[in-house]
Amino acid sequence: MDGLSSAEVEERIRNGDVNSSDVKTSRSYTDIIVKNVLTPLNVLLFIIGIALLLLGNLLSALSATGIITVNIIISTVQEMRAKRRLDKISLLTRPKVTVVRNGEEIEIDQSNIVKDDLIIIRSGEQALVDGDLVSCKSLEMDESLLTGESRTVKKNAGDRIYSGSVCITGEGYFVVTAFGNDSYASQMLSSAKKFTSKKTPLQMETQTITTVLMIIAFVLLFLSVIKELILGFSLVDIGTFEDILELFVICLDIIPIALFLLITLTYMIAALRMADTGVLLQRFNSVESLSHVDVVCMDKTGTITTNNLVFESAEHFVDPDYAEEMIRLFANATGSRNKTIRAIIKYYGDTEFELLDEIQFSSSREFSAVKIRKDGEEHTLFSGAWPVISKHMEDAEKVDPIVRRETSKGFRALVVCESDGTPFDEDRESITGTLKPLSVVSIKDEVRPDCRDTIQVFLDNNMDLKVISGDDPVTIEALFKIADIPGERRIITGDELSAVSDDEIDEVVLGTNIFGRMKPENKERVIEVLKRNSKYVAMIGDGVNDVKSLKTAQVGVALESGSGAARGVADMILVNDNFAALPKALVEGRRTISGIRDILKTYISRNLALAIMYIMVFFFIGNTPMLPIQNLFYAFVAVTVIAFFMTIFAQPDKNNELILPNVLRFAIPSAITIGLGGVIVYLVSWYLVGQGIVTVDTQSILSVGNILGLDFQEVVWDYLSAGYAMEWEDDMIEIAARTSMILFASITGALQLLLVCPYFKFLSTDGNVNKRILPLLLVCFVLLLVTVMYAFVPEVGIIVGMARLNAAGFSFILAMTCLAFFIILISVKKDVMHHLVALFERWYLKKLDKEYTKGDVVNVESIDRK
Repeated sequence: MDGLSSAEVEERIRNGDVNSSDVKTSRSYTDIIVKNVLTPLNVLLFIIGIALLLLGNLLSALSATGIITVNIIISTVQEMRAKRRLDKISLLTRPKVTVVRNGEEIEIDQSNIVKDDLIIIRSGEQALVDGDLVSCKSLEMDESLLTGESRTVKKNAGDRIYSGSVCITGEGYFVVTAFGNDSYASQMLSSAKKFTSKKTPLQMETQTITTVLMIIAFVLLFLSVIKELILGFSLVDIGTFEDILELFVICLDIIPIALFLLITLTYMIAALRMADTGVLLQRFNSVESLSHVDVVCMDKTGTITTNNLVFESAEHFVDPDYAEEMIRLFANATGSRNKTIRAIIKYYGDTEFELLDEIQFSSSREFSAVKIRKDGEEHTLFSGAWPVISKHMEDAEKVDPIVRRETSKGFRALVVCESDGTPFDEDRESITGTLKPLSVVSIKDEVRPDCRDTIQVFLDNNMDLKVISGDDPVTIEALFKIADIPGERRIITGDELSAVSDDEIDEVVLGTNIFGRMKPENKERVIEVLKRNSKYVAMIGDGVNDVKSLKTAQVGVALESGSGAARGVADMILVNDNFAALPKALVEGRRTISGIRDILKTYISRNLALAIMYIMVFFFIGNTPMLPIQNLFYAFVAVTVIAFFMTIFAQPDKNNELILPNVLRFAIPSAITIGLGGVIVYLVSWYLVGQGIVTVDTQSILSVGNILGLDFQEVVWDYLSAGYAMEWEDDMIEIAARTSMILFASITGALQLLLVCPYFKFLSTDGNVNKRILPLLLVCFVLLLVTVMYAFVPEVGIIVGMARLNAAGFSFILAMTCLAFFIILISVKKDVMHHLVALFERWYLKKLDKEYTKGDVVNVESIDRK
């Protein structure tokens, strides 16, 4: 078959008959920009910013949009950079197809497929377009992704091949008839109900706390407007309208607007780090899933071994020349050209023959057979799993000791048999007739030199390892010995597992670590049992027989050299089959989630503290708690700078519990301390200024007035005091009180990093320490910036809404900051919010139970309910 010519391909490309269902390796640039910019809260703040700008309040307008603009720019730029990098890496695993053009087989990208192309599909490959079979040999397709029917479908010439189906055995040639939106899979999806993907636990927890803060913000907005109206202010008055807009800016900042962007950015950075180690993420939030893994299930191929097979030896039961000729014929005739068969062909060489009939190997039947004619003589040859073919073999007792001996050495023992020519079974699922043993061929797996060290990383992180393989369990055990993998071996076969009752299956699966001779349904059952027993499972596989288990596990990991079907359903791919990269990725996943947990602690502390200060000052004292520009300063010092560095120095902790309760144990007492402490500082500063103990540097105010072209009174009334004060003394009191409160809250918020990432044991609230110097340096850097601003460049302080105070004022703020810091430390250590958090945790776990019973892959029972 010649396929299309180059001219015919060019003609179809010009006519637009080329595959349009290109695989998206990541989000588009437009999608990145739209998702980062056009969030409802972003749009609302931009509208408020524009309104303030039109009213002539430039600084408040910049304050309203400043933080989100910085977050949008950083997140968008970083995500675009990550997209370019990940797109390049994704090309390594991008689906390819083999087509016949100009009489030659060539491999092309799926986007280059044209109509009427002649495509070759072989075992382990997934059909990427629709087509009609021209010819095939023992072709069986798995269409379960389309029909839900797990049984394979035998195909004949003239049958239809559907995109999304997977070739289980054999090979075939089909002519492309439809692709893109015209394919069967696309038409089926367009008529199906819309599927909504479930959020991960972290995303759900973040959404919960954001919703709570959003409710608080809008309730405060509503009450603030009501209060202003009760006091007699008119919304049509420009000054009042401007004041209310500024209140809107402050209240809306209670919502952690940038948090989702920051988490997305953190996921992207983690994906890049993992890519550097050799792990390509196909789903970004699988970073989180990795952090929860406590059981790693793996096939031995590509994990314990290098996925490279070589011929070791052969023991014959008939004349050696005849046995070797039959081995050569079988290896060349079978269409099941796996690596074992290729290793045999490499050793014994090629030969001429006429193929009469064939049954190709599949993981369900576990044997293969060929009928061939050579030099006028017909031969029927069988090979397969020893437990299957031994039942039909004469002199099996002679073969069995040899098979056991070779498998005990860690070799694959391939038994080649000859039949008396009895016709194949009609459904081709069982062996008919009696088999005569010809030879036992031993094939050697190369053990990975780094296997022992790699597995030790899993063990050091308290992960349970289970090998689930279609090979003989004795062979797997021998490979464990060769690789010097520690631990007791507890073994079971697929047939033995199938015989286990439902009452005993949990105990058997949990107590076994080597599963041999496993069929796809056996593998899937093992993972389902593990998940039912509170285990968070990662499955590593490479073949079509691993597809179901990869989909069932919480984290599916495929090898790059594995089948297209396995790579297609996996959450991540090991580039270059680098098994040693997976432990590094697991550690990186834990580091990422720990970093996000620490970010949440600082974010929620700051936002709750802001809510407390707003409520106390605005509703009970009757003054505006702060200006938008001051709130911007507070957010910048206490959260923004620190948050973007937090995942860099996070420690890879074990994340086997809900994140939010841990966060609230820290955030609630911190927020109460900072919020109430800020109000106390505000009131005491008011008193100290009235007594003349604390004074304001009026010279710096004058210098700023000169810079801005305003006189002293305009700066004080319209800029620093928000126009609320009417007398000079009250102006100075309001300026000093608000300045003191903002400085106290900002510095105390920055100092929280010393508790979130404690370098010293006495600062740790949970017994863990972080011996990286970067958190200390970051806190010192932030505090140095604040000190330099007030000591040497007071004009900058005035611009951000805060005047310079005398030594007494700064001493008071410093003393209150130190006191608040130690109150937070003691209250978190004592877990003063234990009962409140426990009540929340019970409620939230019930909510998660309902969510996960809807079909989410994450098992809530895996969460530690301490």
